[in-house]
Amino acid sequence: MNWKSYYRQELALPESRQRLVEWLEADAEGRIDSALERGAVVSFPHTAMAYAGPLQAAVVSSLYRGGVESIIALGVLHSGSLPVYQCALDEHRSPEERARAFDAVCGAFGTRASSIETPFGRHPIVSLEPELSRVDPGEILEGEFSLDTFVSILRLAADVFGRPPIPITLVFVGMTRHPVTGSFEQARSLADRLLRSVSPSTAVVATGDLVHYGTAYGLSTSDAEGVDLTGLDRTLRSELEGTLDLATNRGDLESAYQRSRHVLMNDQRELLAVIVEVLGGSSGFEVVRLGFSDYTEILSVPPPCLVASALVVYGCDA
Repeated sequence: MNWKSYYRQELALPESRQRLVEWLEADAEGRIDSALERGAVVSFPHTAMAYAGPLQAAVVSSLYRGGVESIIALGVLHSGSLPVYQCALDEHRSPEERARAFDAVCGAFGTRASSIETPFGRHPIVSLEPELSRVDPGEILEGEFSLDTFVSILRLAADVFGRPPIPITLVFVGMTRHPVTGSFEQARSLADRLLRSVSPSTAVVATGDLVHYGTAYGLSTSDAEGVDLTGLDRTLRSELEGTLDLATNRGDLESAYQRSRHVLMNDQRELLAVIVEVLGGSSGFEVVRLGFSDYTEILSVPPPCLVASALVVYGCDA
């Protein structure tokens, strides 16, 4: 599945603009307004527009209402299919090979483009400082889509609210946990660099689809037949909240990483440690909204096939 094309085609549908305008003009989400005001990190999903659209629009509306002058958006890298990424995680490779692969995909990646084209016009991009992230040569970010819809909604909102577009810095976070040593030093280093770029008028936001579950994500058809669908949402929510608690309240980044990777298939697994470090360690979280998007028809697989569409505030104690 080419997700970059899929989600762009969604935005280009004739009815999409009106739906987005309605979501942007909906009643304010006060918890997001106050979170951004106190410097918390707000995380939104990048699932299909019907699921993620209202949540992303709520964040964008708060950004414009709050008078934010610049945004740093932390995106995830869907890079699991890259050979260098697979090498870093392959326990059958030598420690030296894995360390070299990690060096190639660790930290953050970005572009020096001055703007990005969206279905609603061009949106300004803040030039990346060399110390903030690595300029991608093309392969790693070629098909990356995790921030595409958000930037598009941000551009549309400028017209809706009659405001200049808010410039945004795109920072796509690669590996932050060293696969050999288990160190999160890369996350701490990246967080330090990010904080030097944050001013009082800058908002830091992030994206992540925090749960992937079902037949498209490793669950066999025979095992799927025995799943209690009536209690599945509750079970997955409990697993998610337990994982976020480990990272943000208990400071157990290792356990949160392992549960994110092996239980939740959380694509924010590398990014979560950076968020925790940006907020100075134990900071708490709040799940503002949570739904589980049904991807059975999109991926043409048997049920269940669910992806979390979550709006989360990191930094409840900030």
